[in-house]
Parts: sequence; C-alpha cells; structure tokens
Amino acid sequence: MSPEDLAALLCGEGDEHLSQQEFPVATAFYLAAFSCCAPTAVQRVKSLGHGLWERVVATLEAWCRGKGQIPKIQSRNLAVVSLSVGIAAIFLSTLIPENVVASVYKLEALLRRGCSEEVVSKCNLLLEANPRDSMELLLLRALARVLSGTQAGKGVVDYVQAFVLHQTEAVAYVCSRQREHLPQVVQAFSDHLSTCQEESPGCRSLQQWLGDCYSFLAAVAPGHTWVCRARAAHLLKTGKFQECVAVCTKALEGFSAENLGGEDVLALLLERAAGYFFLGGWTQEMMQDLAAAFAADPARAMKCFEELFSPHDAEKIEEQARAALEGRFAAYREAVRARAELRGNRGTELLPPVIQTIQLLLHICPGSSRELSVRLADCHLLQGHPGAALDICEQLLAAEQNTYHNTLLALRGFCSLHAQDHHGALQDFQRVIEHDSPHPNSCIKALCGRGLIRISGGSNYLTALDYITACQLKLEETIFTIKSYVPWNQRGLLLKVLQEEGQMMLQRKRDAPGVFQLASLLVELDSSDEASRILCADALYQMGRGEEAHRLLALALSRNPQRAPVLARLALLQLKRGFVYDGNQLLKRVIRTGDSSCLLPILDIFQDEDRKLLQSHCRWRALAILKGKQEGAAIKEAIAHLSFAILAAGRTPGCQWDLLLREITWMGQDVQPDLLFHLKQQIHLGHEVV
Repeated sequence: MSPEDLAALLCGEGDEHLSQQEFPVATAFYLAAFSCCAPTAVQRVKSLGHGLWERVVATLEAWCRGKGQIPKIQSRNLAVVSLSVGIAAIFLSTLIPENVVASVYKLEALLRRGCSEEVVSKCNLLLEANPRDSMELLLLRALARVLSGTQAGKGVVDYVQAFVLHQTEAVAYVCSRQREHLPQVVQAFSDHLSTCQEESPGCRSLQQWLGDCYSFLAAVAPGHTWVCRARAAHLLKTGKFQECVAVCTKALEGFSAENLGGEDVLALLLERAAGYFFLGGWTQEMMQDLAAAFAADPARAMKCFEELFSPHDAEKIEEQARAALEGRFAAYREAVRARAELRGNRGTELLPPVIQTIQLLLHICPGSSRELSVRLADCHLLQGHPGAALDICEQLLAAEQNTYHNTLLALRGFCSLHAQDHHGALQDFQRVIEHDSPHPNSCIKALCGRGLIRISGGSNYLTALDYITACQLKLEETIFTIKSYVPWNQRGLLLKVLQEEGQMMLQRKRDAPGVFQLASLLVELDSSDEASRILCADALYQMGRGEEAHRLLALALSRNPQRAPVLARLALLQLKRGFVYDGNQLLKRVIRTGDSSCLLPILDIFQDEDRKLLQSHCRWRALAILKGKQEGAAIKEAIAHLSFAILAAGRTPGCQWDLLLREITWMGQDVQPDLLFHLKQQIHLGHEVV
C-alpha cells in the first residue's frame, strides 16, 4: 500500500471519529496520516467544515501546549501508530504557517539545544507579526534572553510585561513549561533588582515596577528563600508591614528545626521582627524573633538589625523590651508570692522568657551590659542553675567596675550555699551586711543566707534575729527571698526553727514586735501551718493587741474546731475580756480534747495578772462544780479545772498530783465526805482526766 493510500485510509477513519465528535481520536488519525503523507492529510483537514477545522486545530494546539496526551490509535488493518508532539507541531505549522503555538513549541525545542540568540531573533519577528498573541512569545523570549547570559535584564522586562498583561496564564506557563529553568530566572531577577535599586532609589514608578517584579517572583517561586527575603524587604520598605509579616511567617514554616540557624532564617526573623515593630502592638512576637536571630548568630544579627532599624527605632525597641522584662519578672514574683506549697518551685517556668529578654537586651544595649548581666545571673540562680550564675558573678566581681557589688556578693553567696560551700557563702553575706550603706534587697538576701548557715552551726537564736531584721527591712522581699533563693529542701527546716525560736523568745518576754513580724513572715510562707498563726496571736497578745489576737485565733478555730492550743488561748482571752461564760465553754472543750499540756507554753507567754485570773477562775469553777454535782463526769471536770489552776500558779507537772490533794483537802470543808474520799482515791490511782 502506497503512503498516499495509507494516509487516505487513516483520514477516512479520522472522519468516522470526527462524525462521532471524538475530536482527540480523530485528530490523532489525521496526525498519523500526516506522518505517512503530509499533502494528503493537510488537504483532508483543510477540506473540513469551519467548525470541525477549528476543533482539530484547537486539539493540536492543546497538545503542543502540553495540555492532554495524544491518544494511542490502531487502524483496522494496520499496526499501532506512534505519534509525538513534535509531529503535531509540524502538522499545525503546515496547516497554519503563522500559528504561534506551533512556533513556540519549535522555538522551545530550539532553545533546549542551546540556540538562545536564534530563539530571541525569531521571537522578535513573530511578535512583530502577531502582537495580539504575545504572552507565550514574550515568556519564551524572556527565557531565551535570560539563558543567553547577555540580555538577562531584557528578559526580566519581558517576564514582568507578560505577567502584568496575563497574570494567571503567565504564571501557569512559567511553572509548567519553564520549571527547570526557574533557578536561572530567579537569579536574573536578583541581579537585575540589585542594580535597579542602586541606580534609582525612592522613585515612585520604580516602586511600582519593583512591586510587579516581586509579585511575579512570589507567584512562580513562592518557596524560594531569596524571593521571600527580597519580597519581605520590599514590603517593609513600602510600609506593607502586615504583608511582610505574612510572607516571612510562610517562608519560615518551610524550614526544619535543624536549619533555623542559617543566614536566610536569620534575615527572615529580623524582617518579621521589623514588621511587628512597625505594626505596633506585637512586642512579644517582635522580641521572640529578635532573640532567636541574635541567639543564632549575634554578629550577623547585629549587622542586619542596624540596617533595619534607625537609632531612634532601636531606643524604642529597648524601651519595649525593658517594659516586657519588668512585666515578665513581676509575673514571676507574683507566681512565687501566690505559691501555696512551701517547698514548691511553681513559677520557674516563667523565667525562660525573662532570660531570653535579658539576653536580647545584652545584644542591643551594650552600654548596659553590667546591669543586665547581674540580672541574668539572678535569673539563672532563680531558675536553679547556680553554676551558670556563679560564672557570671565571678566575671563581674573580677572586673574593675564596682557597681552592683553588694548585689553580686549576695548572689554569689547563694551560689556557694547551693554548692555546700558554707564558708565562702558566709564571707560574702558578711561583707554585704557589714557594708556602710548596703542595698536593702541585697542586705535582706545576705541576712537570709547567713541565718540559714547559722542553723547548721546550731545558732538558731541568731538565725531568728537575722530573719527578724530582714523582715523589718522589707517583709515582702524577705518572703520572696525565702521562697526563691533558699534551697527548697531547707525551707521546711527553716520554718520549724523560726517557729521554735519565736516561741522561746515570747516565753522569755523578748521582742514581741520582732516575733510578730517573724510570725507574719511564717504565715505568708505557709498559710496552712497553724503553729505560725498561733505564734502570731501570741505575739499580738504580748504587744497588747488582744482583740487582733482573738480574731486571728477565732479564724484558726473555724478551720480546726478541736485544736486544743487554740481553744486554750481563746479561753484565756475571753476570761481577760470578762466573758466568763464563753471562757468556761472553751475550757470545757479543752478538757474534752484530753490535752491539758497545751497550757504549759501558753502560761509562759501570758502576763502574771492573766495567769492569776485563770488560776482563781479555775479554783472557783472546780469548787462550784463539786458543790453542784456528784457524778463521775463532774468529778473529772473539777479535777481538770484544779489542774489548770495549779499550772496557772506556775507549778511543775511533777508536783501536780500532790498539790491537787492539798487543794481538795482544803476544799473538803465544802464538799461531802464521801465525794472527797472519791476524789482522793481517783488522784491516788493516777486517773488523769484531762
């Protein structure tokens, strides 16, 4: 069979599929016929009706553009025919010699062979002849110019022109047909834009041109790092701060955790920080980005920082960072103050942002490095890293500058204390305390530290004096020092030692106001500890503030109604106030608890006249009970009151039973003989009721 006959047969099959509106298959048969005998196929297609002719041409153009695949066909009496887009382009250009799509395809093939100059020349001719169908030719010429190496700037102009005229189509074409050349395209834009910005800064038309360039780049290479950086810088320069932040955020999301220290990430972080700064109201986010950038590469970050921010801007950033620092540290102090558990460390999770802010300020405020370094050492110590704090303290104390000397000594003392170096710690604390004009907060730290060391030496009384002095300087700061600087595993022991020493000082009638301050401190340290509240009430009593002591004890009783030490104190206060009935009821409740020994420490604290009042009242009450009732319960209550009376008289517990016998014998004239015998028998048997 001749080529002409075969082509005619294939065209006939194409006509059949065309009649069934199977346009891709029909066009494939015409294309197969063209590969056998071009004139036959061209003549047959040109003879088609106008609508069918357009459908065949449109199908060929779609294949040349890469939209859809050429279907595989098989003639009834022939083997499978293999077809290609290249043949389709030749067929299309034969049908329509001026067809732009076919020309573009052939020029693309020519460009792939490295003939960029020839492609530019032919594109010029085609653009002159077909100004309406310019997009694909413009983009092809643009790529050819970029690849030529000598006309890259003109290529950039072509890309932007095509993008402005046909935005969606141009982006789709570049992303599909020129994807492999995108790195060269981006580099061409980079080279051109750097030159362009250097030559004509501040021109409004130039800014519009730059905006079109960056919009094109963002559309065809949205994930390219340089594109993101350059576009963000342009948006920042043109005042589009929110868009700048969005671009940087999207770009940063593409980096893995391992790549966060690179130059590109650093630049994006600083540009986003600048966007946050100029937007206003994003201080926390701005500082986080700045801190991350400086942590990655301080020198490079500082250079970029100085390029992005004016000296006036830098001052504002410092102000905002310092305000944030104070706010964050205040939040930490409040968390420590509100901490219910004495041995807990709640609040330390708030310190990392504080440390991050200090480190940022150290980079951007070199003139304040000593002050900020002191605060950094302080935060490291508070966070539980005394080693890091000690290194900073040693470095600063070794310097010639003497500012913050007492603060550094106090901090170093606690670092040594954490390291069990009590001798070194005591030396530092002593130097602070003995200074002619110590800073109050440093002095409080030194007093608390020295007091803690004195416990290990057995000087508990001196410990109490140190903490009383600290409270007198500033109670809130003393509370904070104990909760944050004193090691957590020593706070419980410190609490007990201070409670015991405070109680002993009251028993010796020493410095009730000081003990009151000490007790107030202990209540703040652990509000659930009843012993501290009782100590506070005892101190108030000795200071002549009985009403306040009564209110404090009543509150303690509401929490624990059966607490004998509280009941006994309230009973004594009620008797002192003249409320005999209430005092009697409270004494009965003490008797029911079975703990008469609770009176011993109380009586050492109360005044002589109040002890005598209790003694006379209990003797009178015992006699009244014995006169009125003869039951066993009454006998026990009478003995209990007599025991209270003897304790109030200052007798030791070992003499109590002999004194009870004497007391009952003295009362015998008013008591029936059989009841008197029964009382003496109970005492001899040692049946203590209370």
